[in-house]
Amino acid sequence: MSNQDPTGPRGNTPGPGPVLSPEEIRKLRLRSDRMIGIMLFIIGVFATVVNMANLTGDALAQQGALAFETYGLGEYHRPADLAAIGWVGVALHPLNYAIWLYVALKRWQNRKFAAWCAFVGAVIAIVISAAVMMTAFSMHPEIIDWIQHGAPMPAPTQTP
Repeated sequence: MSNQDPTGPRGNTPGPGPVLSPEEIRKLRLRSDRMIGIMLFIIGVFATVVNMANLTGDALAQQGALAFETYGLGEYHRPADLAAIGWVGVALHPLNYAIWLYVALKRWQNRKFAAWCAFVGAVIAIVISAAVMMTAFSMHPEIIDWIQHGAPMPAPTQTP
């Protein structure tokens, strides 16, 4: 037998790690929230730039022309106010990003959780993009007529 006396119920084998206090656990969670939030806001910068590029007047015109070609709606004519609608979308996306980044920074400053702000900003960005796209497409009477009368069903294919 060994001459050493065990120092605890398990002898010399290591036990579980230290038990953290609720305040220490909260600090670790806040640090994790801040790291996740920063990563999400970095991704949000790139998403904002991409959304802004997709909502310029020229991009909306290209998407409209593609829709006309795809659904056989005739010749595409660019509406006069398409550039203005595009600028609304281009202006709203960075504004949305800035507002939610500001809210997150203020919450982190007050030691509150704020990574959820990036998700809310992303959902609002999707709504902004969808609203601008619907507004741009609603400027074409051919598309409105096509929607009201339903899309033609493709011809069924026969299988051998």
